[in-house]
Amino acid sequence: MRNVLTAAAAALLLATVAACDFVRFPGDGGPAPEAPAEVPPGAPGPPPPDVPDDGLGTPIETPAEETSPGETPADPGTETPPEGTPGTDPVETPTDGTTQPPAEVPVETPGETPVTEPPVTETPVSEPVTPPAETPVVEPVEAKFRFYAPGALLAGSGGGFPDQIVHAPDMVFPIKSAPTVLQSQVFSFGGGVAGGDQCDARNYEAAWRDNFCETRSANRTTPFCPVAKIHQGQDIRVGTAADCKALRKQTADARGLHEVVAVEDGIISSIGTYTVKLRGDGRIYNYMHLNMKRLAVTAGQSVKAGDLIGYVSNDFGGTATTIHLHFEIVQNTAEHGWVHVPPYLSLVAAYERRENGPGEQLEAEIGVASTQDVFVIPEGYEIIE
Repeated sequence: MRNVLTAAAAALLLATVAACDFVRFPGDGGPAPEAPAEVPPGAPGPPPPDVPDDGLGTPIETPAEETSPGETPADPGTETPPEGTPGTDPVETPTDGTTQPPAEVPVETPGETPVTEPPVTETPVSEPVTPPAETPVVEPVEAKFRFYAPGALLAGSGGGFPDQIVHAPDMVFPIKSAPTVLQSQVFSFGGGVAGGDQCDARNYEAAWRDNFCETRSANRTTPFCPVAKIHQGQDIRVGTAADCKALRKQTADARGLHEVVAVEDGIISSIGTYTVKLRGDGRIYNYMHLNMKRLAVTAGQSVKAGDLIGYVSNDFGGTATTIHLHFEIVQNTAEHGWVHVPPYLSLVAAYERRENGPGEQLEAEIGVASTQDVFVIPEGYEIIE
């Protein structure tokens, strides 16, 4: 029996050695090995691989390679594309030599509607509400001067004309810059009737007062006055009480403190003994009592509004009067032709423009004198101006 087993083993050994002639190794230069024959259907499978046992015939299983939760085991048949290939994420190689797989890409399940989170709206921080500013209290504009209503003449000085309008709305004030007071030169301090000193400080502190239509001795008329023998213009006291005293000390020919200017563009139509006439557009302006020795214009000369004409004085053809400017407006009216019109309100408006501020109209301290209250001129006294 032993000889039989020995012979079988020898035969198997010879078959194995003969088979070695067909075993090739890569790179040995021999012909490629033939592909194994196709296993016929129903043939038994290949023998199980050599599995170590525990010495009792029970195979010991080799545990599968552990993977971290969430990791996908590497597929040995899948070739990893080179780094930088479009559409692939680079694989980060940790310092410990292991290769971390790319981050897991969530797979969208077809047909499911993705849940859209509502946008988070930040609630703006409310700014502190500033209460509206209080309405500022508008302080009243300080009046540049005070004046009584037109026609409010001094009691007993004549009957005024209250229904006045601004006949020369665009004229320049006839005194260039000095402060002025419109008032009677006959019925105020220093006048022929009232007496006293013309340089009395009260004359320069008084409110303006109309003296168009004041009583006069000469037979002068205008349809705007209730009676004849009246004053046809407005008297203007200029400067201060100190100015008055300084001018009074000067000779008549030397006076030149307060400038008198053209109230409108026009022509100096004539120059008389104590009168300069400026003809404008539909009006004639008469300036009286200037220093006739220091006039800045000549007859026939063209002037612009604001041009110098002369200086305030008291020239009156040898007859005494106070230092002031007598100003008249003669206008070509539709009803009466060329007549003297009240200049009071035109002067008020022009002074407000010059001073860039309003005047304050006062309530009349006394009533307007009527024609029955006209001042009675004392016997032997004549009021010419």
